[in-house]
Amino acid sequence: MKKTLLLLSMLSLADAEDLKMQIYKPVTSSCPASWVSDVELTIAKPEITSLTDVKSLKSSIGIPRELYSCNTSILGDYVFEGNVPPAAIKKFMNEKPAGAIGLSLPASQNDEAVKKVYIMYGDKTYKLYGTY
Repeated sequence: MKKTLLLLSMLSLADAEDLKMQIYKPVTSSCPASWVSDVELTIAKPEITSLTDVKSLKSSIGIPRELYSCNTSILGDYVFEGNVPPAAIKKFMNEKPAGAIGLSLPASQNDEAVKKVYIMYGDKTYKLYGTY
């Protein structure tokens, strides 16, 4: 799993000085333009790649099935599943919690007024990270 994250991290860096977020999405889906714009303004320049089999990527990274969402993003050594609010990503990147591989906003939370964001660990466990 760490090899997969390392490879994806390397692919997401076009220029060593500019951290980029690589967003992988199904070919049949599109990321909400407002979320992509928020990411670009507050986190990093996103690059979007359409894949025919995003579920295999999610599985190889170690994202628990219950936390799957529309897209999977890589930023540095971390994964962000779904349209994780930029405020949660910024907090996570500042803290870099031990053993964590990233955050998820599961598909079930997309239409909720208050969204539950979960922190994911390398052993496929997860817990509530915060509400946004």
